[in-house]
Amino acid sequence: MMMAMRMQKEEKIVVILLFMALGSLAAAFWAFSPEEGNAPGGSASLDGSRSSLITLEGRIISAENTRTGGNLILKLDSTAMPVFIPASAGAKELSARLRTGGRVRVTGTITSYQGEDELKVSRKADILLLEG
Repeated sequence: MMMAMRMQKEEKIVVILLFMALGSLAAAFWAFSPEEGNAPGGSASLDGSRSSLITLEGRIISAENTRTGGNLILKLDSTAMPVFIPASAGAKELSARLRTGGRVRVTGTITSYQGEDELKVSRKADILLLEG
């Protein structure tokens, strides 16, 4: 009888330790995994933008100036997400250099515009023309 009670006590300890281990894993997963819908490695800030930089590479499908503001929007073959280049990041100068079919490497942060994600470039140096 004493042996049966001892096993139950040990089993309870094992179950408690398992729950503690699972709780630790769940907390680590929650703390270190990207949020649903975010780019890998990004963490959302209060304004909805992601704090980490993302780099994309691809061929330019289209490069269109916005109707107002002097901004530029690129579409690349490697992503469905548009690349937004504000006037403050040299959109006008880049518009003259970037051509459809050219290959580029773009670094920026993911932001939301009208409910859709886009890669926003903050500096002219964050766009590198690789060819074309």
